Amino acid sequence: MEIKAWNFVLFSCLLVVSFSASSSSAQTCLSQTFPNNMQYANCTDLPVLNSYLHWTYNQSDGTVEIAFRRTGTTSSQWSAWGINPSGPRMVGTQALVALVNSSGVAQAFTTSIDSLGPSMQQTALSFPVPSLSATFDNNEITIFAVLIIPQNLTSTSQVWQEGEVSNGQIQPHSTSGPNVQSAGSINFLTN
Repeated sequence: MEIKAWNFVLFSCLLVVSFSASSSSAQTCLSQTFPNNMQYANCTDLPVLNSYLHWTYNQSDGTVEIAFRRTGTTSSQWSAWGINPSGPRMVGTQALVALVNSSGVAQAFTTSIDSLGPSMQQTALSFPVPSLSATFDNNEITIFAVLIIPQNLTSTSQVWQEGEVSNGQIQPHSTSGPNVQSAGSINFLTN
């Protein structure tokens, strides 16, 4: 009888250790850190494409400090996040795009998605973006930005995406699986 009880205790301990190890390796927005101890008031684990959004909204001046992170990426992929007041779809999205350039440096730019075959060239957005940068480290790309948004965009649709870069050119993203599920809503006033 004592051996059965001892085996049960040992099995229970192994199960707890195994569960703890597997759950601690799963990344969430709450476990992510940023350079210079940057911190954000809110974050969310986006449901597809290994993506996370961190933000702090300052209601007094309408600024949103953003950190969009995509894990498990490579230097031959681009990543993007944006908001779309027209709804959770690509066309109409005001996007922040990041990629690693031919010199191996992460760069970010803004583009307005105006068609199903966008140019993905740098263009101004419908709101100011006074600060924009990107980092690429440990197969994670992070876009840092400050957006100045009007009050009617504090609760809106968001879209995020990823695709390949070939010969320095952004290639179209996949049109199946997670790439067509990467849209939702965001309320910058709440978490």
